[in-house]
Amino acid sequence: MNHPRTKRTTTLLCGATLLLACVQGPAHAALSLPAQNLRTARAAHAVQASEASHTVDLVSTADGFTAPATTRSGLTTFRASTTQTGKGWIGLARLKDGAGWDDFLDALAGALSNTPSDVPQGAKDLDATATLLGGLVLQPGRPGSFTQHLDPGRYLLFDYLAAGDAEPRYRWLTVSGDAVAQGLAPTATIVSKNVPGTGPRFEVRGTLRAGRPLRYVNEIPGQVNELIFVKIAEGTAEADLKAYFDAMPDDGTFPPDSPFVSAGLGSLHLSTGRSSVVQVPLESARYAALTWSKDATDGIKLVKKGLFTIVDVR
Repeated sequence: MNHPRTKRTTTLLCGATLLLACVQGPAHAALSLPAQNLRTARAAHAVQASEASHTVDLVSTADGFTAPATTRSGLTTFRASTTQTGKGWIGLARLKDGAGWDDFLDALAGALSNTPSDVPQGAKDLDATATLLGGLVLQPGRPGSFTQHLDPGRYLLFDYLAAGDAEPRYRWLTVSGDAVAQGLAPTATIVSKNVPGTGPRFEVRGTLRAGRPLRYVNEIPGQVNELIFVKIAEGTAEADLKAYFDAMPDDGTFPPDSPFVSAGLGSLHLSTGRSSVVQVPLESARYAALTWSKDATDGIKLVKKGLFTIVDVR
């Protein structure tokens, strides 16, 4: 199944870079780490240490990223951090028999392409090539964690933001041994699902707590999907978000006058029927919960079809 990379790989990288710029919005200072955020991050790690019995570290720097080559099966909590802006969104995938890195990268680039006509075939190729198991959208100085159940076998850890680089960042992870049965404990669950007669929507169950874990579940058939949180300007309503999303072109660029006032944090893509428990340093504030994934049937951004909502983190 090894075939050369296509120009769609570059599209994947460009799309991720534009996304990074968009979610930072006008508030580039949000990438610094004020004392409040440092306390939040420290508290999050303290909570994680008490709740997770098995953790492995993923560290991204200007020189690359480090990850373990082996780990135990069962519930594994990946504790991740990045020190470089524009790098360090580490995803987890399990490739199907016979698939290699180049096959996966080409399929992923098609499924996430900014060219709508590429997406349906890309989505089919991705489904035939791999199962996406989440990961983290992070920013420098704002570490996070996610728990995923791992069966014995071989997995892929990779940086979405470096996928199109001349030297992409990826590592193979071999899982074996006795299973671990304890991981992060969520306080809320967010589900992406199709609502009959309405379309794709996020359903929020429970209360989102600052710095606490949440479970993300993707129930949309045939669709990889992510969950990103971005702070919104005071007074922003769902109608304002809809108008902004409706104004977005399909080429990956973003309209001016963004309603977002922070960088994004959240969960990377999950395949249908998969879930992940995610802990990122959300603060007590109002956020837009959204996705930049494209509809696997027609390549249109899912936010344009209503897959976003406003949430209050307490």
